[in-house]
Formats: sequence, C-alpha cells, structure tokens
Amino acid sequence: MQFRYDSEADALFVTLRAAEGGEGGGRRLDEKRIAHVDRTGAIFAYEFLGVSTGVSLEGIDPGDTDLIRDALRPVGRLAVA
Repeated sequence: MQFRYDSEADALFVTLRAAEGGEGGGRRLDEKRIAHVDRTGAIFAYEFLGVSTGVSLEGIDPGDTDLIRDALRPVGRLAVA
C-alpha cells in the first residue's frame, strides 16, 4: 500500500493493491472521493479531495476501510470518519 498527499491540491491518493491488467479508469463516489478501478473492474485505489477538512470512508468496502485507516493512523492531523 502507498499513499501520497498533494498539499497544493489538498488531495490524497491511496493505492491499496496493484492494478490488474493496468488502470481502467475512475468512478466518482461523490464530490470528494474517486475510486480507481483496474481493467478487471476491481478497485485498486482511492482519491480523496479536500482532505484538510477530513476523509470520509463511508460506503467504502470494509476491508479497504481498515487498510486505509491503518495507513493513515501515523498521519494524525487528518480526521478520518
């Protein structure tokens, strides 16, 4: 798992696993969250916008939610709900 934060865009990109067959595009979950899928249709990454005001994990697969929470735990300044 990897994550990178772009302070200029206030965006966080979290890669959970390798994209099988390459990237297949993005699916907007709402105005602040995008799920990135691979060519098989499986979600391999999430993009969170406006993260300085917090990150919502509502509606994200529980297994992915746990991975994201664990990855962000050391970044204590982000509010994760």
